[in-house]
Amino acid sequence: MNFIDLFAGIGGFRLGMQRAGHKCLAYYEIDKFARRTYEANFDTTSETKWTDITNVTDKEIEEFG
Repeated sequence: MNFIDLFAGIGGFRLGMQRAGHKCLAYYEIDKFARRTYEANFDTTSETKWTDITNVTDKEIEEFG
């Protein structure tokens, strides 16, 4: 299963999902310090990064479907 990690924090939800065999396609975190930690803990190079959820469009979400 693929997932989008919304309000990612430092990646607790993601860690559980990855350990269960799932793949993260995108993540959102507004806090720059939490985002830095998240990016240090996980390889996010091929993922979409959002820093302000209010700017994400329905079309962007639908592209992952």
